[in-house]
Amino acid sequence: MAVRVVRLGDPNALDAPFRFKKGDRVAWKRWDGSPDIEFSGTIVSGICEYVPGGGAYRDRYVIERKDGFYFGADQLDLIKLE
Repeated sequence: MAVRVVRLGDPNALDAPFRFKKGDRVAWKRWDGSPDIEFSGTIVSGICEYVPGGGAYRDRYVIERKDGFYFGADQLDLIKLE
């Protein structure tokens, strides 16, 4: 099977294993698992590389901070804020 690459919010991304969605509030996960509030914000974009039907995948996100700056992070580096 071929690897698919889709963007968060694309109509053909419905079966992609994104962990987060647009608008989710997230923060960078510190070494102890706690959120780093200085690197927190709202997900505005993302991309996922995966094989349909299972297997390994990678999703990466762009997060907008409250001050208007952006940062990128892999899903394993993020923690969802309530």
